[in-house]
Amino acid sequence: MVPPTHFVRAAVTLAVGLWGASLAALRPSLASDCVRLLRNGEELLSQQKPAQARTLLLQATRECPRDPLGYNFLGMALDLEGRFKEAQESYLKAIALNPGIAAFHDNLAVSYFRSGQQATGVKEFEKALEYDSQNQTANLNLGTYYLGQKEYRRALKYLKVAQVEHSNDPSALLELTYAYLGAGDTASGLETASRLSSLAGSDARIHFSLGLLLAEHGEYAMAVKQFAAIPQNQRDSAVDINLAMAYSRLGQRPSARQAYAEAIQLDPSDPEPYLRMGLDSSVAGDAGEAVDWLTQAYTRAPERADIAYALAEELIRDGNYERAHGVLSQATNHQPPAPELFEALADLFARQHKDQDAIDAYVRCLDFGPERVSARLSLARVYLEAGRADDAKNELQKVLLVEPKSSEATAELGRIELQAGRQERALRLIEGALAQDPNNAMANEDLAQIKIRQDKPVEAQAALEKLVSLEPNNPRFHYLLSRALSKMQRTQEAAREFELSKKLEANRRN
Repeated sequence: MVPPTHFVRAAVTLAVGLWGASLAALRPSLASDCVRLLRNGEELLSQQKPAQARTLLLQATRECPRDPLGYNFLGMALDLEGRFKEAQESYLKAIALNPGIAAFHDNLAVSYFRSGQQATGVKEFEKALEYDSQNQTANLNLGTYYLGQKEYRRALKYLKVAQVEHSNDPSALLELTYAYLGAGDTASGLETASRLSSLAGSDARIHFSLGLLLAEHGEYAMAVKQFAAIPQNQRDSAVDINLAMAYSRLGQRPSARQAYAEAIQLDPSDPEPYLRMGLDSSVAGDAGEAVDWLTQAYTRAPERADIAYALAEELIRDGNYERAHGVLSQATNHQPPAPELFEALADLFARQHKDQDAIDAYVRCLDFGPERVSARLSLARVYLEAGRADDAKNELQKVLLVEPKSSEATAELGRIELQAGRQERALRLIEGALAQDPNNAMANEDLAQIKIRQDKPVEAQAALEKLVSLEPNNPRFHYLLSRALSKMQRTQEAAREFELSKKLEANRRN
């Protein structure tokens, strides 16, 4: 789900009063002709007839060479024809004659933006604000520009000066919502979003863009309302897919499935809803259903690396190694190297305990996609299993350079320290991991181990009961809980947990 596209607003309306100020300096014999030519040229511009306007405006600049309006209008005509360099030269002549008119700087700035010279355009809008700090065109465009740069607070400053919060313009309010949410002012962002939603009526474009924006910021309930507000006869599969994804994030799986089904009905050839249904089934723990949906997605788009990756990973989790290898072999043979495919291949080797093959595949994955944190974490774990602790620590430190708050990497480093007998250093890392993610299984397990060794069974019990609630069928967690309960002299409970751990272990072996 992505934020709405931003654009540069054209400055096409001149400030009130420019006509009189400009023509007052002309000789009476020329004033009438200048007025006629400029007014006719402006009318042709409003009718989107730039070539005809240009002819009149060139005549106006010859007859009234000291009037800046002629050059300004001529610049507009040339801009509309895509003759940006000539347009900019014309605007500069207007500015040279009267540099204090903010609208001239606005038009020049817009021309710079349209010709790909954004930095120069920004400077020109800033010049416009030197002459008129409340200039709406400059403030709106600078707000839009800084939104695109993800400088949300700076964008917000310009949008507020432009009085966007009092506007009824849906596009401007959408940008204001984006700026508020990006700047961390969630309350103001949601308030603006609600007002925008009311103004949007049945405008599918606004509801869709607002839904995407809200979903991007985790406001899934409001996002659902925006997608659902789009009239049924105006929906395409993208609307239903995004609606389904928002329902899925809310844990409303039946509603998500219904929306995905509607997307499939609108476009049965689109692999996206099949992929999303498969991923949802995987999260729900239904491996068979996940494989079925992902297979349908893969059949429709075997060239998509993300789909091949998702299918292969589900097959690996389901223990179907042979088919997973077949999917990955076919995918890697028919498209350019994709890091996710090498990661899946490495995961397959790791599950088969082919450590060196896994290491080689993870390294190749990271050669193509060094930003893939999941692959780097997995490589670190394989290094640990292979007894290469220093290599593992090196990979985990690289993860923390990219994601300083990675609970997984911190917990892994804690385990390395614990296995090396450096208990105090391990405890600091483990507590740091739990501060980022209280449900991190590895960190909770290692914390419990340390607390048992420190003869603090009550603290160990709290961590272990959390683990048992997260993974009730994990025999090791019940075994460790039995040890903690035994230290607390709770013999009968300890015995029950110990017996349960043996039963669960036997079930795993069978």
